[in-house]
Amino acid sequence: MSDDHAPKGGDGTAANVLCACPAIGNAKSDHCRDLLTRSGQPGTILGVTIASSPGERMSEWSGVIDPVQTDLSFINVSDGGRSAAMSADGFGGQHGAMVNMVEIDSVDLQQLGTQITTQLDEATTEPVVLCLDSLTDLLQFGSEQTIHRFLNVITTRVGEADAIAHYHIDSEGHPAATIETLTPLFDTTIQGNESL
Repeated sequence: MSDDHAPKGGDGTAANVLCACPAIGNAKSDHCRDLLTRSGQPGTILGVTIASSPGERMSEWSGVIDPVQTDLSFINVSDGGRSAAMSADGFGGQHGAMVNMVEIDSVDLQQLGTQITTQLDEATTEPVVLCLDSLTDLLQFGSEQTIHRFLNVITTRVGEADAIAHYHIDSEGHPAATIETLTPLFDTTIQGNESL
């Protein structure tokens, strides 16, 4: 799946994975669940949601993570606010798990990058897994060049934190050239129904 010389997470797996799957269908969800648990049960999960909600992510992850034993944090880019710490029962019914919630009112890449870095730095339970959903949504708010710079910083931070991350992009929502431009930023890319 990855080059032997690619940056690795703390357990030796590829640190940064681009998950290029159609937004509709099972491939995205299947890969997300597999990527969350490829190093075993995650100790910390950091979900970054742009257009999807934390509740959608939690629902998708049910059955593969233990929300009570996993430190869960979300950076949710949306309008409106929620309390900084809320029960996951408020958006997914995950058995009363506590979830750290950071709200960002609009797509501000500097603020988003700062929050991701802060959450990675504060994570104490390994392995640390980041799920960003999605680059398709980010690309609506910035040029490819701007998003490329943002991802260059974030993928570096993930590597420095010995974390592992995957970044969703709708493979049918962009010209092939867009995905080809982003691919070199990642240690490996999974497309469509490829296996991990």
